[in-house]
Amino acid sequence: MAKKEISRREFVKGIAAGAVGIAGMGLLSACKDGPVAPTPEAKGLYTPGTYTASAAGYHGEVTVTMTFDANAITDVVVDASGETANVGAAAADALAKQVLDAQGSAIDGVTGASLTSGAVRTAAADCIAQASGGAVVAPAPQVVEQITVGPDTDWLGKAPEIDESAIRETLETEVLVVGAGNAGLMTAARAAELGAKVLVVEKAVSSMTERHWIGAVDTAAAREAGVSVDKDKLAAELCRYASHRCDERLIRLWLDHSGEAVDWYAGVVKRYNPDVKLHMEWDLGAEDHGVYHVVPTMHNFQDDIPEHDYSEATSAYGLSSLTTLLLEKEGQIRYETVLVKLEQNTAGRVTGAIVKDGTGYLRINANKGVALCCGGYAYEKTMLAALNPCAFQSTVEADATPLDTGDGIKAAMWLGADKDPEATAMLFDRGTIAPGQLSDGNWDKSGYFHLGSQPWLKVNLRGERFCNESLPYDFVLHAAYMEPEHLYNTIYDSAWMEQIAHFQAIGCARILPSKSGGKLQIFSPEAEMGLLMGMEQAGFVQRADTLEELAEKLDMPVDTFLATVKRYNELCEKGRDEDFGKESERMQPLKTAPFFGCRQGASLLCTLDGLRINTGMQVLDTGSNPIEGLYAAGDCSGGFFAHNYPEYVVGVAVGRTLTEGYLLGQKLAQA
Repeated sequence: MAKKEISRREFVKGIAAGAVGIAGMGLLSACKDGPVAPTPEAKGLYTPGTYTASAAGYHGEVTVTMTFDANAITDVVVDASGETANVGAAAADALAKQVLDAQGSAIDGVTGASLTSGAVRTAAADCIAQASGGAVVAPAPQVVEQITVGPDTDWLGKAPEIDESAIRETLETEVLVVGAGNAGLMTAARAAELGAKVLVVEKAVSSMTERHWIGAVDTAAAREAGVSVDKDKLAAELCRYASHRCDERLIRLWLDHSGEAVDWYAGVVKRYNPDVKLHMEWDLGAEDHGVYHVVPTMHNFQDDIPEHDYSEATSAYGLSSLTTLLLEKEGQIRYETVLVKLEQNTAGRVTGAIVKDGTGYLRINANKGVALCCGGYAYEKTMLAALNPCAFQSTVEADATPLDTGDGIKAAMWLGADKDPEATAMLFDRGTIAPGQLSDGNWDKSGYFHLGSQPWLKVNLRGERFCNESLPYDFVLHAAYMEPEHLYNTIYDSAWMEQIAHFQAIGCARILPSKSGGKLQIFSPEAEMGLLMGMEQAGFVQRADTLEELAEKLDMPVDTFLATVKRYNELCEKGRDEDFGKESERMQPLKTAPFFGCRQGASLLCTLDGLRINTGMQVLDTGSNPIEGLYAAGDCSGGFFAHNYPEYVVGVAVGRTLTEGYLLGQKLAQA
């Protein structure tokens, strides 16, 4: 087994000690229990029984269990529970049915779940080989795609030519929404509630899963908690993060309307789930964090179900409630349906789109408009490497959905739409690879190190300290990009659990109960202990009894590293970071063996540069003129962020996405 991966989805659910997912890399793992009760005298294609095999999917092993009689496959079960919930995991039943219907492993697969589909094909072929007495053939070694870094690639391409004879059906609607995530469902539900005829197309097998932190200003929950925000100060802070290479009007649109939008969203959730309440996490932004201003914006849904934490409640009730409202208002969602291209009339107005589902091409006419809400391009590696080589070369792990392939951005640009000039990605300092590995575009041999956001000692691959470690999540990654191989090592010791109490990290980096009101705990130390054990077993976190041994395990020059630690410990004892100015309470010495370290790079969540829009969410052309009939919201749109993601305004990305979707739904309904 060459990969063991720990994803944020596991620890957000409050995973306990030892509950770590282990993903196989390229090796099949046949079940030792099969075949079950084979019949020696049976004659036919197969030896009757039940057989099991596994293969590497997107986020973990996909296991296929198949039952055979003498001449047929009689039952197929696919366990893809370790895959992305709304992509691979949601495709499990459909893939099992395909194998059963095909009576073999030659299946089409499920749109948007290509890695999971491939794993099912491989594992099903293994089961068939076992049942038929053939040798199980190991798959060919994985070939890492070679990606050209820099602008010399044709990442955009051209709009495909679709022959009219290939279009099997034409559908009519008023509003066409591409994408069933935060922006798409917010747009669709709001438009449908106001009386518009709405059709949503989504290339996954189900709706997207929402993020758990909703950033908003002046909500009813905030007023109830006594929280107020200086909008001018917050606008200035967001513009400062973006070096003011942003559209301040879009930022103020979120500031002025996020309370209204999120209150409406909370009302929809409560309509179908009376015991659910929108909660304001005001204590996460109660004070400044060093030189960085922290703003109380974070909200989430909560209920009284004991086994629910805030993230599970948000997932259980958020987008599902918008979907229920949309369907009640006679809106439609067509899953496994991919945007192919947009269509315009002779006057240049976008009239609809050509899409493709499992049966072929369809034309959808939308007389009020088309809303592109289909995310960014984080998983289109060619596009990412061309537009954002720094992010691509820093990334070692991707928590992005594999469906984020820039479909909407490309389709609009084929019509002359403009895009943000500055590529921007949401990067977290939590990607982990084994010592000796480099950032090569292969994100399958990595782990997710949640504690990476704690401000412990960080050193480059030469063992040298290079920055103040008390930084927003992606800032340390930007600093590390200037270091050898764009990577660094995080170093800590056995006193880590006590040390994080001094750090008081915010947002999703917070571990221990906070000092003030609001929700007392996001992640528990016990859950972190379990994750660390798994990371160590996987070979990502290194443990050593001495600092010399740790340097050797991390492939660093021993003498340089020891000198760095000696200097760092001296500064910790002084209580003053004379080299980089880290806060004294965050200067924790390395003294308690055993010692730990891991090689780190970026964990990529999403891209944030998208189509240029105005405050009416109309997509703009390269002359800054609206393209009539075409709109965008969320990560498919731009103008809000540049260079980095302002993590200390917790939830601002989802908050602006929901707000833009809410306002866009109103606009389209009234068009």
